Amino acid sequence: MRLKIIYHEYDIIKSMKENTLILLTIFVFTFVPLILAEVARKHSLPTLEDFFIQGRGMPVTMVFFTIYATWVSSFAFLGSASHFFTHGPVYATCFAWNALFAALIYFLSERVWHYGREHGYLSPVDFFGDIYGSKALSLIVAIVMIVYTLPYLQIQLSVGAYLIELATGGVIPWRVSGLLFYLVMIIYLWAGGLRAVAMTDVYYGILIFVSMIFIGFYLAHMAGGVKSIFRFISETSPNSLVVAGDGKDGVILWISMFLITPLGAVMGPSVWLRSYAAKERRTFRILPLLLCLATIEYIGPILSGAAGKILMPQIENTDMLVPNVLLEYASPVLCGILFCGIAAATLSTANSQIHSSAAIYTISIHRRYIHPKASEAHLVSVAKWAVLVISAGAYLTMMRSTSYIIDLGSLGLGGMAQLIVPTVGALMWPRSHPIAAICGLLCGIALTSAALFIPGANASILAMVALFINAGLFILLSRSLTPDRNVSARIASYRASYEKALRHVP
Repeated sequence: MRLKIIYHEYDIIKSMKENTLILLTIFVFTFVPLILAEVARKHSLPTLEDFFIQGRGMPVTMVFFTIYATWVSSFAFLGSASHFFTHGPVYATCFAWNALFAALIYFLSERVWHYGREHGYLSPVDFFGDIYGSKALSLIVAIVMIVYTLPYLQIQLSVGAYLIELATGGVIPWRVSGLLFYLVMIIYLWAGGLRAVAMTDVYYGILIFVSMIFIGFYLAHMAGGVKSIFRFISETSPNSLVVAGDGKDGVILWISMFLITPLGAVMGPSVWLRSYAAKERRTFRILPLLLCLATIEYIGPILSGAAGKILMPQIENTDMLVPNVLLEYASPVLCGILFCGIAAATLSTANSQIHSSAAIYTISIHRRYIHPKASEAHLVSVAKWAVLVISAGAYLTMMRSTSYIIDLGSLGLGGMAQLIVPTVGALMWPRSHPIAAICGLLCGIALTSAALFIPGANASILAMVALFINAGLFILLSRSLTPDRNVSARIASYRASYEKALRHVP
């Protein structure tokens, strides 16, 4: 009896030490961004240009890390492992869509950077409002960007909050950890704007890359090694190793995800702001290569999803496959460290989404419709309060989240992807017409949103169909309507200016 009491006391002391180490790890993880926020605050200026686009002076390394950390979210970290576990290699199109994302950065973002610098754009909506000269289109674009950012934002913080609850064994409830993350983000966004976001994204980006790869190889090791895993899968469920096997929709889903995911990401407001923020043109020569090289990280989720078939084959909530397997097979301290890496993927995306939504509201709604004569100091204050209000709204919706990561992520990216049509039109085709842009965009958004109401519908596939209809309608109406001479002149003039500047690049 005495021996049992001693063992029980020993277990309690050991558990307390482990929880203390986990809490200390989470504390350090959470506290580092606050230190970076103070550094950002000291270098910040009280201007909209500094708060939203870092005074157009962001160096190439920082641009890479802040785009990379925003691009790799819980959709790419946990959602991908879940998809590999459930549907086999369909999600392996991530290697192709990362290349497409890099190509879009090369061909589109450099033009956006040039136009933004030439014409003083601060918000993504400024681009559409200036070139198309349509208040209706500007308002629609602003609404689309904010509304379709919300589902993607919702999954980031709900996942991050649940991770901390799992890592601490319930010591920190998910509502408390979610609130803690929001408060930290509000503090550093308030203090330093995009500069603070970019500095924390360097920190988050390193954690993400290392964690994704390490978790994959660690779980593969716990499952008996890479060869053993895939031998087991080939013997028990061979269809899980082919694209059109157990996964629903197969090749069609592969193609739709290849198109919609990078298009939705590059049209996201956070990527627009980073395009404006870049210091120099050569950024867009180096950035695509770095983004392609970083794709090696997806080896981690492939191995994690495959290892899960051996380590935890009966799991129901596959979105939480990686956290649950880590809890089962890794030490509590290692779990705490790795969970911080996963949380970094969610927070680095969420901070950018909150910041970019605040930019759209402040520049494209508040300044344009509510207080057109507001001073710059007043607008900077509005931007900071918008960060607070958007964060509070996101926290409330987080507590009602019930959808799967891939479903919500695909919906958000699918809606945002529809913006590629009027964007390419504004950059390339002088015949582009604002009415055609409005009609095509509304039609594309309506069809994409139908995924919410059609049982079993896949948001990526619907969004791909919507994109083709959007583009077809845009081209048909632009060719049928009487050309808008002002719009045509601006498109031709801006394009000529870009091509002239390009000829002088050494």
